[in-house]
Amino acid sequence: MVKNYLSGLALAAGLITGFAARADESSYLVVGAGSWETLRDNYRKPELDVDYRFGSTILWILRPQVGVLSAADGDYYAYGGFVADFHLLDHVVLTLNTAIGGYGGHGYDLGSHFEFRNGGDIAYQFDNKWRLGVGFYHISNAGITRENGGSESTLLQLSVPMRW
Repeated sequence: MVKNYLSGLALAAGLITGFAARADESSYLVVGAGSWETLRDNYRKPELDVDYRFGSTILWILRPQVGVLSAADGDYYAYGGFVADFHLLDHVVLTLNTAIGGYGGHGYDLGSHFEFRNGGDIAYQFDNKWRLGVGFYHISNAGITRENGGSESTLLQLSVPMRW
């Protein structure tokens, strides 16, 4: 439900503002810190998330990403997927992403080692291409197993452009 809401909100925002998707994005190293199990008070723990977003598009506006997160309760998740940036205003960028990956740990039980990650972030992009923003993500096995706990993360993120 949350991912449908975020996707719908992003699409509506894009249609209303006439967003510009750019194929010439920089590659970014994104470091995020925040809360794991954001919506479950009794399981909420600190989280660190690091991902790399490639600058090259592979299909229209989709760019590959790879990443890993670690939560203070011992949970971890490594993932790969795609991101798309939408420039809503001169310095405001909405990034939507989807990924698949492997989950493990001893904290909250997500029901499977195979999980999907969907979400997005909104950031202010400085003139030097650095970005500072917030992200919200949902991890779930999408019902492929009987147990489907799901997890939400809220992160403060710094995106550093990589120039090779």
